[in-house]
Amino acid sequence: MKKSILILGLSLVLLLTFGINVQAQSKEVSESATTSFYGTSKVLPLGPDRAYVTWETFGVVVSDTGAGLFHNVTVHCTGAYLGEKGSWESKGYCAYTLKDGEKVFASVKFGGKLGAPMPPAQGTSKMIGGTGKYLGIQGRTEYTSYFLRPSAEGVMQSLNKVKLIYTLP
Repeated sequence: MKKSILILGLSLVLLLTFGINVQAQSKEVSESATTSFYGTSKVLPLGPDRAYVTWETFGVVVSDTGAGLFHNVTVHCTGAYLGEKGSWESKGYCAYTLKDGEKVFASVKFGGKLGAPMPPAQGTSKMIGGTGKYLGIQGRTEYTSYFLRPSAEGVMQSLNKVKLIYTLP
């Protein structure tokens, strides 16, 4: 009995001495959603069949289930791409503003073929941080962008099917 108490006491002392922090494992969450974007772009021609384009978009996210962290939130993105030889690849950054006012940030990468009408584009993003209780969020998204005929000249519009996969801190 004394030996068990001694071992237990020594274990507790070692645990506290070396600062071992035992945390509950966070659960990975997956949400399917639809996003709707509108945006503008600036084109810098670089010769025939080649251009550099900067873009900025604003959108809303609606979860397919009507619930979840990213349901009914807004998103603001900016980035650029080089279009040449009938295709393009874009990189940028997004800030999601959640219902509680906190933000989640993501780096995005997507691309596809150039054409009229624009064919769907495939993309991914990586969650790179957040504010407040979302400071340590980790995750990614996978999506397909469908470019729509714009409702006004000079505006780009798209509808995206998105899968958000994340782990909260």
